[in-house]
Amino acid sequence: MKMERTSVHFPQWPALDQSLWSSALMRGDFLDADGMAATWAPATKIQVQKGYGKWIHFLTQCGALPAEAALAPDQRVSEVRLRAYLTLLESQKLAPFSIASRISDLREALRVMVPQADLGPLGKLCKTLQSRATPTRAKHSRIRAPFEVLSACLTHMHATIGSNSSRPLQEAGKFRDGLALAFLAMRPIRLKNLASIEIGRHMVWADPRWTCHFPAAETKEGRDLRFYLPEDEAFTWALSLYLTKYRPLLLQDPAQSQRPTGPLWVSLRKTRQSGQSIYWNTCRLSEAILGVRINPHLNRDCAASALSCDAPDYILAAARILGHSSLTTTIGHYEQSSMLAAGARLTEFILDLQAEGQTGGDYDGDGDQTSAAEPAGIFWDITA
Repeated sequence: MKMERTSVHFPQWPALDQSLWSSALMRGDFLDADGMAATWAPATKIQVQKGYGKWIHFLTQCGALPAEAALAPDQRVSEVRLRAYLTLLESQKLAPFSIASRISDLREALRVMVPQADLGPLGKLCKTLQSRATPTRAKHSRIRAPFEVLSACLTHMHATIGSNSSRPLQEAGKFRDGLALAFLAMRPIRLKNLASIEIGRHMVWADPRWTCHFPAAETKEGRDLRFYLPEDEAFTWALSLYLTKYRPLLLQDPAQSQRPTGPLWVSLRKTRQSGQSIYWNTCRLSEAILGVRINPHLNRDCAASALSCDAPDYILAAARILGHSSLTTTIGHYEQSSMLAAGARLTEFILDLQAEGQTGGDYDGDGDQTSAAEPAGIFWDITA
């Protein structure tokens, strides 16, 4: 079934809109200033351009274009049309946050294309939609402690070894996905940076451990990001096995087992694994081994929650590790520690009940069982 297109590509925009958008993105020379969107990150440019393309699609559907193609873009905006646009977005079954994002894209596009435009009403609409938007999925129910994720990944990787000797590439891919999810659990960097890792450039061996460094130009926050990879024995074993056995197999280059260089994550086609592939593979794997879908970004929530729960004095470290310039961002968007603590207490209570049933009396806690509430400790190096 062919999906209906809901956005107009840039070459099909009205000529005036194309010209204004191109000017907004243009870098100036020593005589001319940069366009207002010239310094945006590439991903932001793409998102806003696609979002504005949805507005163009709506204007075409309602008959405003091409009749109003010569009008300035802000002159095509009215309360009646905005209400109709919201109705269209809702009919497409978009989540509330997605609808708010589409209106924000429209405002940002108009702001940089027509700097003198009065966008006050559009700005108020954005704030209203963002304040009313509620998550469509219960994120807190999918939070898992990083060491729980790591443990499940290690079990998966151990089970993978020798599981598919007739199709070694598939076995290598399964091991790689387990390591990628474990990496995200222990070092929850953004997916874009994870997919870009190159050995010898971002990831360097500095005896006795691996060091990772992303320059400011490659991070969302525009600041250098540095950290050590975990020295946990189990994680080190998995990384070493991947580098010496499975990654060379994926590259079909045995020499890589001795002197690894190039992309850390390799696809079955001997090329760099894409961010999209890492995303879907780790989502599927987390569902299979943990029973919940943990997308790459959710690992950041898991990390901040665990750190604030097990070591609240180090919540500032969580903000630094996650690359946030403001502690408010860490707490407001990622901190789910109360849920983790409640889950740990519930698990402990259930274990006590089970023990009572097994012994027929009061559980005295003398067994070897370990409560899920027992703090795991700090699970990463805190670096400047």
